[in-house]
Amino acid sequence: MGAAWKRPLVWGVLLAALVLALFALRLTGPSNLEADAQDRNVGYVMDVVWEGHWLVQQDIRGRIMSKPPLHTWAASVFAEIGGINRLTLALPSALAVLAMALFVLEVGRRRYGALAGGLAGLAVVLAPMMSKHIALVRTDALFALVVAAGALAAHRAWARGGGWTPFWFWAALATLIKGPLGLVLAAMGLLAWFWERRSDPATPRPTGTHWAGIAVFLLLTLGWLVPALVSAGEPLANKLFFEELVGQATGVGKGGFPGRNLPKPTLYFILRFLPFSLFALYGLWRIVRHPAVAADARRFERFLFCWIVGGIVLFSLASHHRGDLLLPLWPAAALLTGREMARLAERIGGRLTGAVLAGLTLFFLCGAWWTYHDKAARDSEEVRYTVEAERAARALAASGLDVKLLRHLDTPVTLQLGLGTFRTWVGEEEALRLANGTAPVLLAVESPEDFPRLFGPGGPSIKEVFRWPPDGGKSALRVFLTGGRK
Repeated sequence: MGAAWKRPLVWGVLLAALVLALFALRLTGPSNLEADAQDRNVGYVMDVVWEGHWLVQQDIRGRIMSKPPLHTWAASVFAEIGGINRLTLALPSALAVLAMALFVLEVGRRRYGALAGGLAGLAVVLAPMMSKHIALVRTDALFALVVAAGALAAHRAWARGGGWTPFWFWAALATLIKGPLGLVLAAMGLLAWFWERRSDPATPRPTGTHWAGIAVFLLLTLGWLVPALVSAGEPLANKLFFEELVGQATGVGKGGFPGRNLPKPTLYFILRFLPFSLFALYGLWRIVRHPAVAADARRFERFLFCWIVGGIVLFSLASHHRGDLLLPLWPAAALLTGREMARLAERIGGRLTGAVLAGLTLFFLCGAWWTYHDKAARDSEEVRYTVEAERAARALAASGLDVKLLRHLDTPVTLQLGLGTFRTWVGEEEALRLANGTAPVLLAVESPEDFPRLFGPGGPSIKEVFRWPPDGGKSALRVFLTGGRK
């Protein structure tokens, strides 16, 4: 193999360039902020930056936050600097993907050599799922990065017989992103101790004091949770603990039950990370059949095995299934992938390896362009909906109407993002009260037929003052003047 393949700096520059290319490719494509439940997270950032609600947020529908706020805070910091737009909203995810790739590169280099570390980082960036998450306004990429940092901190503390505070610190950040699942996933690899003890009774226990780390964990998590519960009360507790934590795990209240789709996470793991997942599966098989002879190497690979397989089992037993949930397992799988790919590369030689990697890179970049430019614009209802809302916002802003007086019944978050306003939806009852009042009110609505008491026969006197599109076709947005003098 050539010397360049074994230089971490070369790999670092390559990974950064690929992340930048994918990020630019995504941002230059049509917006999809109304897809994949991103509208909630966009609303949370708007509530922080424009309304100043840093402790507890709600989206434009008035729904209280469903996840702890660390991802929202990160996006809001960028938005405070550069305004709320696709770039600042997606930056936490893009930076998380880059950090994950560089982190895996460094861990892989130390464990298996620079070539394996570089190929592991490449598996992180080029995995098909990553082109989605690199610009997704959701918690998944940041959560995966923090879980990976916590897991490797746990392994380090196990190997050294102490120093658990970094593990608890990262576990606290993971909890502040997505709840206590982060703590469980970060600690999953420690199950390897039971496995190791069977083959080597001298395996050291995960010893060391945890008091300082637990104190850090409680300080960070309760430092937000207690004031938030005091501020928001029962609605926040119901959302975080019962609807999200218990509901997603057990299906209670959501029409599901634990284990109802048992094989799905395994299939997601294989399909969403192809072709790299095949190398990861082979690496898992080798850990079972041909474990490393050296104790330290064997414990590390078994730690990775338990991290991956334990995580898949956990998600298989849960009621809620989404392929994106497996992202925190991929850094561990990428390390095994890099190790197996490096072994293959050593056998086939540097020239053929370079050609294959160049072809894979070009294939995935072209695939991402086709998916998020051509296919999205042609086939995605969510993309068309988002783009139409952006056009409506520009037309409405130029119409001369005072958009700050608008009250919204069912309009998308992208509309208000384009208008620079944050007004939670009003119900039909509240809209009727406003319409029968003495003050003039502008009501923005997407589907008037959903509000028959307001817009149907016998409703209050209203006048349409704006329609988008203006060509008389099926409207995406209508604004009515009601209340006061018409």
